[in-house]
Amino acid sequence: MYTLITGGLGHIGSWTAAHLLEQGASVILCDTRPTLPDVLEKYTDRIIIEPCDVTQFAQISNVLTKYQGGIEGIIHTVGIMGEFVPQAPYRNTMINVNGFLNVLEAARQFGIIKVVYVSTGAVYGAIEGIASETRHVPQPADLYSATKTASEMIGLQYGASFDMDVRIARVYFVYGPGKLPSEFIRLYRNTFGVLEGLDDLKMERGYDQKLDFTNVKDASRGIAMIYTAPEIKRRIYNIATGRASSVGEVAALCASLVPGNTPAEIGPGTLMPRCEALSIDLAAEELGYTPQIKLEEGIADYLDWIRIRQGRS
Repeated sequence: MYTLITGGLGHIGSWTAAHLLEQGASVILCDTRPTLPDVLEKYTDRIIIEPCDVTQFAQISNVLTKYQGGIEGIIHTVGIMGEFVPQAPYRNTMINVNGFLNVLEAARQFGIIKVVYVSTGAVYGAIEGIASETRHVPQPADLYSATKTASEMIGLQYGASFDMDVRIARVYFVYGPGKLPSEFIRLYRNTFGVLEGLDDLKMERGYDQKLDFTNVKDASRGIAMIYTAPEIKRRIYNIATGRASSVGEVAALCASLVPGNTPAEIGPGTLMPRCEALSIDLAAEELGYTPQIKLEEGIADYLDWIRIRQGRS
């Protein structure tokens, strides 16, 4: 039996696939991009890649028809990030919302019960302190977080209406190997860009923004744990570190590892309406999830990957 991962060649999707493959699973990776990430190179014998655009229902349906009866569940990781959404609002909202709706409907029609949706802590909005699944309700504060909140609600109602096992992982500010800082939104680009040697790193504000930076290896492992759990007590789990670090602190830590590169210039204040961190108490208690990679270790590992990637270019 296969696990189908949409966006399976992307940052979170590829690492989630790697965690499942380490456990002996076989995966079908649906994506619009053709390049196999380096984290998956050693698993090619158990990977099937199917070109697929989730906004095209027929393409998803064709993949499920091809492997009908052989797919045990779907992990949906496709999504346009943060400030990229309003740059092409109609198209990107279609990807974030209708893309997941298409996956849900295709799963319903083909009798695939288990669907995991990768959401974000951005749905909590600008609440103070640490956000909890049980104490705080979604308060989306921008178009991106609205698309993720809408998708969560649709997913939960699909589950309730059609007896589907829909599970949601809320991850938060995921960084690390698999995606260069230059490919991220500007906050990531300016925070981690010095590791890549970027020299135009400037933001008028954001230094004091506290966020829960989560290594992609931890985030994807948590997603895999939500997917593989035989039973879960609730539908939604936060997957992060539970600790906040300021953008300025992280940028300075990155700069300290590459003293010859130009450090970022980040002005005071905050950049976006976001909570500082996500509580992971429920994920720890009910799934056994705890983050394994400290921020300093994760950044050093990220730098190593960037250097290898640049050496291949």
